[in-house]
Amino acid sequence: MRTLVIAGDYPWPGDSGPRLRLAMVLRALCRGGPTELFSVVSQFRTDFDPVDRAMGLAKVGRVGFDNRPASGIGLAPTLWRTSMPLALPWHDRSKVQGALAAFMSGRYDLVWFFGARPWVLAGEPFFAPTIIDLDDLEDQKIVARLSVPRPPPTGVPDRMRRRASTIVAEEEIRRWRRLHRRAGRRASAIVVCSRLDAERAAANGVAGVEVLPNGYRSVDDPVGRTAVGSPPTVLFQGLLSYPPNVEAAKLLAREVGPALRALVPDAEIRLVGTHHAELESLHDPPRVTVVGRVPDIATELARADLVVVPIRYGSGTRLKILEAFAQRIPVVSTSLGAEGLGVVDGVHLLIADSVPALAGVSARLLTEPALRTAIATRAHQLFVDRFRTEVVEEEIGRLARAVVDRQRS
Repeated sequence: MRTLVIAGDYPWPGDSGPRLRLAMVLRALCRGGPTELFSVVSQFRTDFDPVDRAMGLAKVGRVGFDNRPASGIGLAPTLWRTSMPLALPWHDRSKVQGALAAFMSGRYDLVWFFGARPWVLAGEPFFAPTIIDLDDLEDQKIVARLSVPRPPPTGVPDRMRRRASTIVAEEEIRRWRRLHRRAGRRASAIVVCSRLDAERAAANGVAGVEVLPNGYRSVDDPVGRTAVGSPPTVLFQGLLSYPPNVEAAKLLAREVGPALRALVPDAEIRLVGTHHAELESLHDPPRVTVVGRVPDIATELARADLVVVPIRYGSGTRLKILEAFAQRIPVVSTSLGAEGLGVVDGVHLLIADSVPALAGVSARLLTEPALRTAIATRAHQLFVDRFRTEVVEEEIGRLARAVVDRQRS
């Protein structure tokens, strides 16, 4: 089976959830036969490591495009094309199509699109039986963002700005759903990472939805421990330039942190991952340390007594939670942060949605050794049974073969 993967990301280094998922997909497909990767990424990105030849890819290519959303007169084509999301930059489509045509060679048995954006930028083509991995649902991100509580407007101009923003957001939801439905009609399968997202997509008319969960590598020697360090250390890790993570980092540092220190006075928070300059204002060691990107997250995981995931909007599932489960580190999360994983509050982690509640359950997991052990043990078993990359990669291979076999028959 010869496969072409057209991805809206680049898998090296594996320092974010999408990159880890893409690498998992590539490993699974390589076991089924020659696999080529063509990445469609922002021309402004520079965070690329050399190709990992051990993965066994037959060929790797990359093209950069202008990912800045159109504005002014340049927005007119998108306004008139109501099935195209306003924030999806597609004006460089001819450049991407040209580079892709130069990269491709021969016949493919399967084309796997990693994301809706590269599918659009490639011209929504049909070279072979096609799988589109949505990873997460853009419309659900907007729905969740609109539900986040905000302070009341301060006057008429503020009310008008908010109303205009809501109107645009609601139109964007409709446009993403139209795009997802179109993808479902044209692809052999649409992939999402949780049963919850599959139900949401199907309810919005998306056909052919399959579930391939996120996964994380097996860990031989988990770093989690029952005894809490001195000082107790809370970790929030991830791509801290991603808007839902930025909002969560601010909530954790500015609101949850002070409430937690009222209960556990010496608790420290570490924010780890590539971040924008705006998060530097949170740096207030030892209470809050903005660590930035680290060469190996294992060092930060080893010093963490608790992983907190205060995500209030987004879609998909959080690899940072699976990472903590694999390492036997107890987890606190919001309901949205934990959704789609099939976890149970009080069994695999503790869930809370208000600032006082997040602080309260975090304090419990920093001060109750028996609870820490029970939560981490059950979470680790869930990871072993359902979310190890070896398990998920087998599911990816089965789906790829099934799609190709259907076409052949």
